[in-house]
Amino acid sequence: MQVDYKKTADAIQGEFAKDSDVLRMDFTVGGRSAALFYIDGFVDKIAFESSILRPIKRLTELPFPYADTINQATSLTTPMKTVEGTEEAAKIVAEGDIALVIDGAEGIFIFSERAYQTRGIQEPPVTNVLRGPREGFVEDVKINMTMLRRKLKTPKLTFKKAFVGKYTDTPVIICYIQGVASPDVVDEVEKRINAIDMDGVVESSYIARYLETNYRSLFTQVGTSEKPDIIAAKMLEGRVAVIVDGSPMVLTVPFILFEHFQASEDYYVKSFRASFIRMVRLMALVLAIALPGAYVALQEYQYQMFPLKFLISIMNSIYGIPFTPTLEMLTILIIFEILNEASVRMPRYVGMALSVVGAIVLGETAVNAGLFSTPAILVISISTIGLYCVPDATEASSILRVLFVAIAGVAGLMGLILAALALIAYLADLRSFGTSYLAPFAPLIERDWQDGLIKESVRDMIERPYSVPTYNRVRRR
Repeated sequence: MQVDYKKTADAIQGEFAKDSDVLRMDFTVGGRSAALFYIDGFVDKIAFESSILRPIKRLTELPFPYADTINQATSLTTPMKTVEGTEEAAKIVAEGDIALVIDGAEGIFIFSERAYQTRGIQEPPVTNVLRGPREGFVEDVKINMTMLRRKLKTPKLTFKKAFVGKYTDTPVIICYIQGVASPDVVDEVEKRINAIDMDGVVESSYIARYLETNYRSLFTQVGTSEKPDIIAAKMLEGRVAVIVDGSPMVLTVPFILFEHFQASEDYYVKSFRASFIRMVRLMALVLAIALPGAYVALQEYQYQMFPLKFLISIMNSIYGIPFTPTLEMLTILIIFEILNEASVRMPRYVGMALSVVGAIVLGETAVNAGLFSTPAILVISISTIGLYCVPDATEASSILRVLFVAIAGVAGLMGLILAALALIAYLADLRSFGTSYLAPFAPLIERDWQDGLIKESVRDMIERPYSVPTYNRVRRR
């Protein structure tokens, strides 16, 4: 196919809107008409002029095939490509590359000299550690791929690219270690991503909803992390990672509930310390969800279960409170959620001041005014602190504790126990790419207990987790 300069150049320009930011530069190369298409903000101007534009303009002759002559004339950091369709060329230009159209050429030539501003690599604002790597993913997909490559220096590390979104055409990278990850899981991830048909993807959460088996569930079934060491470790266990351009959060599947209680720091400290902290996290989350409901149930129905001295103290503190125990607890929960949302959305320093005013001044004033009781404020405070011991589970946990309070207010302690059993049964039924959500405890997988609530030394972890499908079970010989 030989390119018709006028027809091809006009067709590429016609793919873009009338008031687009795409620039067109018409000139001659070796006596033939040519046109360059690029987006100003995406191109390194110095490299573009010195490596592409000036060398091409200096050509006095342009023998066929043109590609060989242009390759010899230019000094490119990335290889030149050739495409034939104008739609494909326009799509590549929209991604930030440069398209060159020459009359009579064997195709449309594509150059890559991208140079747009990105956020520098720094410690993630959410996942802070005392010990271990401090670098976090950024919003650029290529930088994130490079950070993973630095952790996994093996030719078996595989990257599969897909583009999702009618208008955003967002690059989505499926990452896995060939020979470790299960081919069935890789194929299923690729199938679900390729089946996405939507206008645009601006964050990895969009992709996560399509990877979940039950997207209406309260619980997330896709792991997320913004630290390369965590993603690399999960891939070494057989999981598949998904990087989405524009998002610093990388997804992993399959995902199990117990991953919420694991932290990267657990693998950098002694095993007894990691085991103790995991027990603390589990106890904190159970208290966060169940404590407000249990307090309401005991106060409403089973108050005789309180120790006598504590019961007298509670009776004195709730005297004159205008709300029922259930309504009081729900009101305080809603106020705490409002304070939390306000402190997160406000500027950092204003948010800190707001937290102090809300937690201390407002709480103390409400108690002194006789609106709320001191034990209720104390219970919610303990519950909220416990909630943030497992930050990845706060979304579901904050809703669960409200539901448990409502159930306890209606059915008492027995209703609370039945609700907890129903929750466990529901979680046991959840699946993530064939993996049980409550593994390795339901079903019982004793071999995976080495990295469960009690964490053993890395030297004792000879096999990869049986909870995760993998092609190669042996981790260390």
